[in-house]
Parts: sequence; C-alpha cells; structure tokens
Amino acid sequence: MIDEIIVQLLILVGSLVVLAFSSHYTIKAVEKIIQLTGLSEMSAGFILLATLTSVPEIIVALFAILQGEAGISIGDILGSNVFNIGAVLGLLGVLGYLKTCCTTLLNELTDILFVTSLIPLLLVIFKVSTPIIGVILLATFVANTYLMAKKRTPAVESNGVEAPAERQSKTKIIIMLTIALAGVIVAARLVVSSGISIAATLGAPPILLGAKIIAIGTSLPELTTDFSAVRRGHIHLAIGGIIGSNLTNLTLVLGIVLLVSPFAVDMAIFNEILPFLLITTVIFWRFLTKGGISKIGGVILLAVYLLFQLIT
Repeated sequence: MIDEIIVQLLILVGSLVVLAFSSHYTIKAVEKIIQLTGLSEMSAGFILLATLTSVPEIIVALFAILQGEAGISIGDILGSNVFNIGAVLGLLGVLGYLKTCCTTLLNELTDILFVTSLIPLLLVIFKVSTPIIGVILLATFVANTYLMAKKRTPAVESNGVEAPAERQSKTKIIIMLTIALAGVIVAARLVVSSGISIAATLGAPPILLGAKIIAIGTSLPELTTDFSAVRRGHIHLAIGGIIGSNLTNLTLVLGIVLLVSPFAVDMAIFNEILPFLLITTVIFWRFLTKGGISKIGGVILLAVYLLFQLIT
C-alpha cells in the first residue's frame, strides 16, 4: 500500500511539473498575439491568457467525467479559483506589483467575477443541478468573451501585405501552443489517474483532493505566466488573466461538468470550500475599489489561502 502511494505521488508530482513547463512560454505567445490581433492588454489577458491557462482545468474535467469522478473536477475548479486569488494575487500584492492597478474595466470584470462566484453557492442552497444550468454557464462564457473581444486598441495601418517575419511569427506561435497543449493533455491525464488512485487508497474525498492538491497543479500556468507578465511590465495582462481564468473555470469548465455529468458530490465538503472562494473574491474586490492590492492586502489573501489549506 505504501509503495503504491509513493509511486502515485511521484507520478502526480511529475505530472504537475510537466504542467508548469508546458505553460512556461505561453506568455511570450500571448504578447505576440496582442500585437497581431490588436486586442487591448486586458482583453488579451481575459480571453487568450485566461483560456490557455484554464486548459488544464478543462482537460482534468473531461478526464474526471470519463472516469466517473466529477467531484475531482468540482474541487479543482473551486480550489483553483481560491489559489489564483489567494496565493497568486496575494503574492503579487506582497511583492508590490498591484498597489495601483485599478481601472474601470478591471472593476467591471471583478464585479462579474463576484456575481459568478455566487453560482456554486446557489447550487448548494437550492440543490439544483441540471444540464440547463450548464448551458446557461456556457452561454455566459461566450457572452463575456464576445464583449471583451470588442475592446481593441486602435488599429495600426497596414499596406495589406503580410511580412515574412510576421508569417514566421504566427507559425512559431501556433507550434509553441500546440506543443504546450500536448504536454498539458498528457500531464492532466496522469494527474487525474494518480489523484483518483491516491484518494481511493487513503479514503480521501475526491473533491477535497481536487481542491487542495490537483488545483495547485492546474493553477501553475496562471502562477508562471502571471509572474512572467508582471516582470515584463504587463500588470493588467496578469490581472486580466487571473480574473478571466476564474470566470472561465466557473462558466466554461463548470458548465461542461454540469452539462455532461450529474452533480453528485459530497455537499458537506463542498460547503467547506465555498466560503473561501467567496472570502478571497470579496477581499480582492474590496482592495481593488481602493485603487489596488497593497502589501497588507496581499498578506491577508495569502493568510486566507493558508487557512484554507489547514482547515479544509
């Protein structure tokens, strides 16, 4: 039994490492896409970076559903959102990157994120989960993406001839994203299978394993790409990526799970995770309305995430 756990842990850790490396160069690709598409930095972060960094959650959800363990995906979705705000934004705040980051668009996105974060709470209160809710969540994702795609930077005049360097850049971006996606798919498959084995051996609820362990692995893309973004001076790209990733998790990924798989999870443990999702979102929203996340705000977010890991 111990040998089996050790083997599965090694597979899990190795898979998480692959997830991190697979997403390491996506920030460079996103920067090129910003130039080629004319998307604003916030829009690019919300649409492109968020969708790309949410690929692990999407793939984990699909594999979890196929293996009859939707609870792992639910835990991963909620745990990833808590990690993104509590750990990632908390750490960026402590390092002083987010002291003056507030914009009108960012406030609007945060309001949408707060409202969307109430959806899992309503599911628990009313104990209602049907494919219709999944369709509504997917429609919300499409609507948000469409609205953000309309926010573009002024177009740059062009003579209509695509330069060889630009064509080469597009090809390089496609190749980079294809390789990264392949790595993510393989790693996510191993994460789910090893996670299920560990949960079964230890008797741990799958949703809790998804929220506390797998969520960290699937959120590594957000962590690595956002730190790369802020080091390059793209603060709003990083924050847009975090907010967009959380919204993507709660609309696209959760929508897929509710549409395809029955909502059968341990409500008691589900209730343990939800308060931390709401608390971190409210803290983020509160500091943002004051202009940005101070170092104190970052410490508070990190403390809440640490508390989440200790008591759930």
